[in-house]
Amino acid sequence: MSQESIVTPDILLEFLEAAFHQILYYRKIYPDSIYSRRKLYGIGIYVSEHPDLNEYLKNVLNSLRELLKDDISCVKAVQMTFFNKERIPIEKFVFDILDLKASDKEADPYFLKTEEALRTICLKISTTESYLKPLPENSTFRVNFLTFESSHIGLSENANFADFPWIVDDSDIELKNQQLLPLKTIKTDCLNLQMYAIEDKLSKLNINSSNKKETCAIATTSKLKN
Repeated sequence: MSQESIVTPDILLEFLEAAFHQILYYRKIYPDSIYSRRKLYGIGIYVSEHPDLNEYLKNVLNSLRELLKDDISCVKAVQMTFFNKERIPIEKFVFDILDLKASDKEADPYFLKTEEALRTICLKISTTESYLKPLPENSTFRVNFLTFESSHIGLSENANFADFPWIVDDSDIELKNQQLLPLKTIKTDCLNLQMYAIEDKLSKLNINSSNKKETCAIATTSKLKN
């Protein structure tokens, strides 16, 4: 990709894709055997080779790309939430998008500062298993976007996502015994982002450190008032 064609949403989407794979690898929601190791931001990261999982993540990222194409500021947060077999939320990784704007190539012409910041977050993700309790067997996950109602309507009416519908998450189910794990806040010329994890240790029951059964995931959005 040429320097001229790189825009801020591309940088964010590339990072989120890497972060999703890293989180799923280090939280052991799938067997280690489905991952291969690749290089990004000058470090080795784990990337899934499972076609169904990769298709799901691709659809999530394509949906996010569609939202950002219409309004670069319409997505306020991206969340990856894990549930136990009773469908109780037990852990959540949150990407708060504090500011997303057109990149200033004069200030950072090769995006080196941004790459360094994103590399730091990926390294932080690799340490989470030292601080978070293991996920229970048969855990599942889903991805949420926090966006505006008008943006959700536009996405739900987009024919490109007829086979990957998004629903509004009105459940308001939060983790009960929240413990916050701050990961990293970055601020560059094009991206201001805060990442943290939340867990409910008391709800992480029947923990099994062996490989988990294959999980399912659904796509949802949460809405803000315009």
